[in-house]
Amino acid sequence: MMKKALPRVILGIIFVYLLLPILATLVYSLSTSWVDTLLPEGLTLKWYVQLVGNTEFLMVIFRSLVLSVITTIVGLAIFVPMTFYLSVYNQKLKSKMRFVTMLPFIIPGIILVTGLIQLYGELPVPKIVILILVLSVMSLPLVYQCLSNVFISKDFKSMFEQSQLLGYGPVKSFINVVLPNIKTGLIIATLLLFATGFGDFVLTNLFLGGNYVTLKIYMYRLMQVNGNAGSVLTIIYFIMLSVLSLILIKTTRKSKKG
Repeated sequence: MMKKALPRVILGIIFVYLLLPILATLVYSLSTSWVDTLLPEGLTLKWYVQLVGNTEFLMVIFRSLVLSVITTIVGLAIFVPMTFYLSVYNQKLKSKMRFVTMLPFIIPGIILVTGLIQLYGELPVPKIVILILVLSVMSLPLVYQCLSNVFISKDFKSMFEQSQLLGYGPVKSFINVVLPNIKTGLIIATLLLFATGFGDFVLTNLFLGGNYVTLKIYMYRLMQVNGNAGSVLTIIYFIMLSVLSLILIKTTRKSKKG
């Protein structure tokens, strides 16, 4: 009995440890005042109403969505054909690609941004364009592994070549034959790319110098001014990430059942 109960107890302690900061942030976002007391003096939805009705907040959400959507489109346009080619036609280069996918984890964000500023700072290219490309590359490890696993599941080389024998061109074969068979991988890759663009702080803040205020930057600035409003924004951001996580979990389970 003890052997069965011990893992559950450990998991329960970890769950409570991780949940307590979230609950404290939620209570603080609902409190009228919580200073030098064990419990808040009162509860209110005022901070939520003020934040949701703030036009600046709505613009921040819009900017974050635009950055995330464009990052997702660019990332999919680059990574899906690349992963297909490596997985189906060039296994030698694929083995080397595993090392490349580790580079975003190895290189710290501050070093990466410094190098980008030195290399691309004087180019007549909008920095937002460079940022989108960098954010796409930063999501490469997870997205590449996700797509690579999907391409292992079936004989895509035969499918691709047979569709061309039946009259489809390479582009039409890829769109009409390959993409429908990797739908689950595409959904997961899309969510990972979207989450990378939506949740980035270091690269966006340092590379653009705060000129393009996204949700994470706005959250940091708001915490310096109003702790309650900052807590509200943290809870909203946590809910968004939770929804994305649930979609990922359900999509993964469906793919396993299939």
